[in-house]
Amino acid sequence: MEKFDAIVVGMGSSGGIVAEQLTKAGAKVLGLEKGPEYTQDDFEVKADELRYYQRGAIVAGVAVDPVTWRPDENTQARVLPWSAGALGTDEPLYGLPSIGTGGGTLHWGAAAYRFREADFRMKSAIAERFGKEALPEGSTLADWPISYADLEPYYEKVEHEQGYSGRAGNVDGEFAEGTNPFDVWRRRDYPMPPVTQGPGDLPWVEATRRLGYHPFRQPLAINSQQYKGRNACVNCGFCHGFPCHVGAKSTTQVTSVPAAKATGNLDLRANSRVLRVNRSADGRRVTGVTYVDAADQIHEVAADVVILAAYALENVRLMLLSGINSKGQVGQNFQTHNFGWFGSILPETTNPFIGTFNASSAIDDFTSELVPDNDLGVLWGSPIISVTGDLQPIEAYHNMNPSVQKWGLELKHWLRDKYTHMHRMYSQTTNFPYARHYVDLDPVVRDRWGQPAIRITHEWEDHDANSVTLMGRYKEKIAREMGATEFWMDSPRPPYHLSTHDVGVHRMGLDPATSVTDPFGQVHECDGLYAVGGGGFVSYGGYNPNETIQALAYMSAEHLVERLGSNSGKTWARVA
Repeated sequence: MEKFDAIVVGMGSSGGIVAEQLTKAGAKVLGLEKGPEYTQDDFEVKADELRYYQRGAIVAGVAVDPVTWRPDENTQARVLPWSAGALGTDEPLYGLPSIGTGGGTLHWGAAAYRFREADFRMKSAIAERFGKEALPEGSTLADWPISYADLEPYYEKVEHEQGYSGRAGNVDGEFAEGTNPFDVWRRRDYPMPPVTQGPGDLPWVEATRRLGYHPFRQPLAINSQQYKGRNACVNCGFCHGFPCHVGAKSTTQVTSVPAAKATGNLDLRANSRVLRVNRSADGRRVTGVTYVDAADQIHEVAADVVILAAYALENVRLMLLSGINSKGQVGQNFQTHNFGWFGSILPETTNPFIGTFNASSAIDDFTSELVPDNDLGVLWGSPIISVTGDLQPIEAYHNMNPSVQKWGLELKHWLRDKYTHMHRMYSQTTNFPYARHYVDLDPVVRDRWGQPAIRITHEWEDHDANSVTLMGRYKEKIAREMGATEFWMDSPRPPYHLSTHDVGVHRMGLDPATSVTDPFGQVHECDGLYAVGGGGFVSYGGYNPNETIQALAYMSAEHLVERLGSNSGKTWARVA
């Protein structure tokens, strides 16, 4: 049997980083990726909205990776459809977001935020602000076992190693004019200035300033200039949902994976799907994995360290398929984002088909612990984000005013007159964890290899809907200040329950009775097995998850380098 120092399952956002750090330290690593190994040549011609955004050419479809959903345990789960028409929307609905080298970072919108200090201690912050009695009844909300200060050096590493652009608001306590006055502290600014600002963002910035808010340019994982041998963004207008044809978007497919391969220590096997994690006879330590290749040949490979770095829900599925859940915590505490999409038509021409998805600004005036006192009982806030670019014609159809007839002359005239004046806003409201929100294996639906599908049990809570409603009030205020001639907002209880921002399902913690891993991702019940990524989140604020996912990956990789170098892993207590 082949044996490696470590096996990394999934070569996406976190797996690429872990593989890079281990191979640079001299470890012999096997990288198993269920999708293709992409090269930049695969994306030379990619301005195809139908292929990429509507049909999801580079994401996992439910035809291969079925996902089922039910609102509660008394309802029969159903397979989430490719098109969500049955759920009341024309939006395409995909399965798990990660497939192929680079994973979700191939097609993400590249919004790159650090979590706030309070986001790591949400339970305590809510109790201090509103009283312990205000904590959501029945919620499993908890504070993280690590703080922002613990993760800050790794945030910095992400920004400078992976290539982020922006302008920090708080560099060692110094605030620059025009930046975010609520920004979390950091030691260094971003390595690149913000990307080119979209035309539709200018009236939004002016309106928010008139209202007394504090707009700032969004930080993005996109090159605004040449960086580390990669090109600058060319504002092509095909960004979110698409691979970058010039390599300007920060994805591990062009950063960490090539660097790991260059060491000669990475054996990358694409189109290789892991079926289970193998353990010793007593189940206490990992021994390797079993996977199936593109020719449907089954292989067993060995390692004393296995890192599950797939999407959070897929990590859970592999652990459950492998019988790893002695404390019943694997798959618990499912959390996701509700985006509260708000569309409007402005007097100015916005030309939303050019530029990056987030070539725009945001406000943090209502974010996290800064949530204003309100009559809806909302306990945690969210940024409000302006979206000005990357809106192709088909997607414009999906995002148009729902009161407009979607066929005939009314549709044609609306698109003719309104498309180039469209503006959008969104927020990302907190979804508290509950025991009733979880992921497990579907007892009926199976994939093509005969393995159970992932089943999500989740429904939007009153606090979730109220949070969207509260943020919607501010969005409407901004739209009116911009002089919007019409505007509309999504339902506070949207039909989707799988958002690509799904986290929390293999929670980190110090107590095995209430968590799955330690802060480094080491699974409590199986020595040598790690689960890294957004599944380790304990609570969830209003920011995009990926920068925190990658910061945790760097932290876990540092620990793994020490473990493989000394053959004995250090404990969190020794480095806290």
